[in-house]
Amino acid sequence: MAKQLPEDWINGKKTTLNVSADLGIKGSYPSNLFVCKQKGHQKLSCRWKPFEDEDPRPNKGRNKSGKRAYFWGRTGCEDPMDAGKAAIKWVKQKQLELQEISDKNKFNSRHSLNHYWEIWWGRYSQQKDKSDRNKRDTKNRWDSIGYGIGQQEWSRISIDEITQKDIADYFSLIDSRGDGTKGSMAETKKNQKSLLNKLNREALNDFPDLRPFVFPKISSKQQIEKEHFKEEEWKALLEKINELSGGVAKKDISQDQYENLLWTERNKCNQRNWVDLYDVCSLMFYFFLRSEDVPRLQMEWFSDVGLDKNGNPKVVLYLEKTKKDRLKQETEHIFPTGYTIWKRIKKRRPSGYISFPYLPREYGKENDCHCSETANVMLKKASELCKIKKRGAITLTTIRHTAFRLTLEQMSPMTDTQHIRLFADNGNTGVESLKKHYLRYVQRGSFLEDVRKDLPKQTWANITGRIPLE
Repeated sequence: MAKQLPEDWINGKKTTLNVSADLGIKGSYPSNLFVCKQKGHQKLSCRWKPFEDEDPRPNKGRNKSGKRAYFWGRTGCEDPMDAGKAAIKWVKQKQLELQEISDKNKFNSRHSLNHYWEIWWGRYSQQKDKSDRNKRDTKNRWDSIGYGIGQQEWSRISIDEITQKDIADYFSLIDSRGDGTKGSMAETKKNQKSLLNKLNREALNDFPDLRPFVFPKISSKQQIEKEHFKEEEWKALLEKINELSGGVAKKDISQDQYENLLWTERNKCNQRNWVDLYDVCSLMFYFFLRSEDVPRLQMEWFSDVGLDKNGNPKVVLYLEKTKKDRLKQETEHIFPTGYTIWKRIKKRRPSGYISFPYLPREYGKENDCHCSETANVMLKKASELCKIKKRGAITLTTIRHTAFRLTLEQMSPMTDTQHIRLFADNGNTGVESLKKHYLRYVQRGSFLEDVRKDLPKQTWANITGRIPLE
């Protein structure tokens, strides 16, 4: 005998009926199955959602608001009992479909890049011969927001289902983060490809029939002129930073006077931080520092070695670590003013960390603090006030590029074969890198200026007619 329908359903106040509790239909089916009235429809619908731990949908079926969504179906019936029976058939078919998805997800999870990353990284992260910096960079290649491999949908499917289009689209995504110049993101793509290949090899150990995905060709033929400040921009920027410090950055002040400058933890753009930024920019320029050197830089690493053969005072920086964790590297300033500025900085910060010393940091893990972030925020603000615009973002790295570029522009002896090798060694970089990214553009600019200077005053043909050259 059929169960009597609730009064609220009959009078229209209730629009849903539980198939088990309200209709009393016996059978093996989910207890949270409902038939529903929908506005504008005579025939009843049905709805059901699996228990959270059994839901194979992404994010357990949650929408943007975090609420788990129902599965909806049509019964094709107006009578609630008939609709209930149709709903049972529908939900059993839906359970079979979800079970197939669940089985596939389990298979994928065992053969996905994500699975092999966990295995490979668990082993790699424990290797003592790998530096903290190397491990950090490798981890970023996997989980960096946006372009990290682990952020891609195909990192969670079976490797043999990853297509060439997936990888091509991924490389296009990486390219979109560059400055639009062909080949500008080639190095990033090569690094990501290298990690993907390592995970592929990991997978082959227990998945011998793996069909590896195909990589598009990575083009890096075009050399890129490194973003840098022109001489007048660099001077204007330093003057602006000094101005924002209240003129203190260029003054000889004692340690006590420095520590009494206005400083707040919340507001990055305070007086003491502007002084620190001026000092950071100066030291990066004169000693050709990398951005990752900045948080680690300590006054104890500098040594006043007296006078050079020309009678000029000289200071040497002994970097404890450099890129790829090489041993101590000596770096000297080339411009004599480098010594004067270092003496000024030493007077107000005679020991300890130089860059934003009031920001806490752990020895050996200095790059985890917010020194570089603080400097980049302030550097961007100062550049905007100077109306300096570049293709890409202006960061501390722009200063290192500026140091190499302006030095090569102003000191022509550096450009010959013997001297550029010594210059590269002093700046902890490679000769080919200097030639590709700086010297070729310096020489091209100089050549064109010389050509224009020697052009005879005469009439030249132009598409608009003949225009005299004045």
